[in-house]
Parts: sequence; C-alpha cells; structure tokens
Amino acid sequence: MPPSDRFFMDPALIKAYQETDYIVHARPDFVLHIDQPSAALAAWYAHQRTAAACVITAWNPLSQSLSDAENQARQSRLEQELQQAGWHWLPALGAHPHNGWPPEVGCFVEGMGEEAAREWGRRHGQNAVVWCGEDAIPRLLMRR
Repeated sequence: MPPSDRFFMDPALIKAYQETDYIVHARPDFVLHIDQPSAALAAWYAHQRTAAACVITAWNPLSQSLSDAENQARQSRLEQELQQAGWHWLPALGAHPHNGWPPEVGCFVEGMGEEAAREWGRRHGQNAVVWCGEDAIPRLLMRR
C-alpha cells in the first residue's frame, strides 16, 4: 500500500471518539453512544421513515484544535453544502463526558448512506464520522 493510502490513528483518540456523547437536537433530544443500540434513534427512524443517518462536524479537522471563529466558519460551510446538496439535517453536538475537549457542533444528517457519510467526512477533514444504519446502532466510520 503506498504511504499516501495509509492511515494510522492513536488508539487513545479512537477511545475518546467511542466515549463521546453524540447529542441530536430533535424533539425530544436524544444521545447516541458508539456501538450501543438506540431505541430513541429507532423511534426517530420510524417517525421519519428512514433507516440511516450520520453525525458529521467540520470542527477541528484531524482532531487539531482550531479557534472558535475558524471552527464556526468551517461548520457554516458544511451546513451550506449539505443544504445545497439537498440533505435534511438537525443540529447535533459531540461532547466527551470528562476529558476536557470542548464540545463540537455538528449535523445529524437524515438518510445519508455509509459511503456518502465517509466521503463527507473526508471532504471536511475529519478522522471519523458517526454512521447509523438500519439497526440503529451508531458506529464510527474511520477515514481510509
């Protein structure tokens, strides 16, 4: 495999992603946890008549801390691009319960398939996105 195709991520960073609370601002709000079935997500799927969703952010690309102004500008671009592409999304927030990393604003995108979610994550410089399939279990999709 050529060096440009290799991707290594610190296991501690992966663990932090896995421990993060992914809060979806729906009515009512619900929280997603990696690799844990979500009854709230399943109910949301049934109500929305969909079977996939993802949480994506443009904040802190490749987990490199940027200023709030830079992050907000990046997030605004993501939101505009999603809207222009016809995606329906709700506000979301990724917040680790105890590691001190500031919460990151994101989008919970309805109906986005696995490959599209991975591509949107790459496009916005993310190590991973949270993707939820028909089984309503949130999973990390790592950058490849």
